[in-house]
Amino acid sequence: MKIVPLPAYRFLTDEALGHYRFRAAFGGRGGAKSWEFANAAIFHSLMTPKARVVFVREIQASLDDSSFTLVRNRLEAYGLDAIYRQANGRFHNRLNGAEILFLGLWRGNKPEGIKSLEGATLTIWEEASEGRQRSLDVLIPTVLRTPASELWCLWNPMLATDAVDRFFRGGTPPFKAVCRHINWDRNPHFPDALREQMALDRKKDPLRAAWIWDGAYMPSAQNALWTRALLDWAWVQGRDRPMEAVGRVVVGVDPAGGGGDEVGIVVAGRYGADSYMVLEDRSMAAQSPGGWATEVLRAVDAYGADCVVVERNFGGDLVASNLRVNGVTCRIREVTASRGKQVRAEPIAALYEQHKVYHRRQFAALEGQLLQMTPNGYAVRGASPDRLDALVWALTELSRRQIEFGVY
Repeated sequence: MKIVPLPAYRFLTDEALGHYRFRAAFGGRGGAKSWEFANAAIFHSLMTPKARVVFVREIQASLDDSSFTLVRNRLEAYGLDAIYRQANGRFHNRLNGAEILFLGLWRGNKPEGIKSLEGATLTIWEEASEGRQRSLDVLIPTVLRTPASELWCLWNPMLATDAVDRFFRGGTPPFKAVCRHINWDRNPHFPDALREQMALDRKKDPLRAAWIWDGAYMPSAQNALWTRALLDWAWVQGRDRPMEAVGRVVVGVDPAGGGGDEVGIVVAGRYGADSYMVLEDRSMAAQSPGGWATEVLRAVDAYGADCVVVERNFGGDLVASNLRVNGVTCRIREVTASRGKQVRAEPIAALYEQHKVYHRRQFAALEGQLLQMTPNGYAVRGASPDRLDALVWALTELSRRQIEFGVY
């Protein structure tokens, strides 16, 4: 039996396991990503004796959430269902001892599924854009323990802030990795019914259609407080403005907590008489307390900030003491989030609408979060907009007098 992949996906089967450490594909709908990853998983389980191929998702409530049915259907289509014994939600190759199984990474708030991945030959992370940075940090050292082990990822892009997107498409690509952008036009079996729907979507909403079908990043959420046009104006108008006009500078900090995987660290300053400049986004993955406190110290020193505004909800008094212990000597203003994020964000969004906020340059990850904040809350399920929160704390401190008196 011979499995022939689509030309766009030959990179999944053209080299034996161990040639790469990472193989990845992202794009819009209709690119046959799930089908071809299932085909490749079957191929490698046939070619690699005693292979342990594991399909994982961030959360898997049942096998219905996984590719179990897809893999079963592909095995039947290839006439392999007699070779693979199905039991306990997995497929066991009777001839070479290989197996294919399906796991959720998180159960409750514990990485129970990740612990079960030790010894995996091939790990395939489906819907990887839903994954948290914490998952990626634990997943990589768990599954890449042998020379033949590989981690594969497939996803439809959502935000530039997504952990998997930053890992593969950020400034420093991973070592021994191949990553392909594959859309519907690389699929020779793309059905006419989907072609008609795609044409309709492009007429109704071109930006949303580009996200759905072309693998572009998600456009702003419906009724978002910030729009793409507002943010583009902010950096186009701000990039060439002289830094001499920057006055008081503060650093906004939103420590990780409540499901967040990042510490938001955003530097902003007064600009001229009644405007503001976002100078830098130094947000980072949640590490040790000393790690993010040191990054705050670097931001304070780099810009001569006179104040750090930090949310204390999840850390209490330990947040300020952590900054002091790690060398931050400027004033620390601790704030408590007593209102919803969208309520705190609305006055800051109003400053953008009145063209009173400039960006020194584009901040893709920060902007991605701003575009998902709506009057009803953050539109990305299960995510925490730590960068957005840090920006709001910084600009609220700088504009506090104007906001308190209703003057923008």
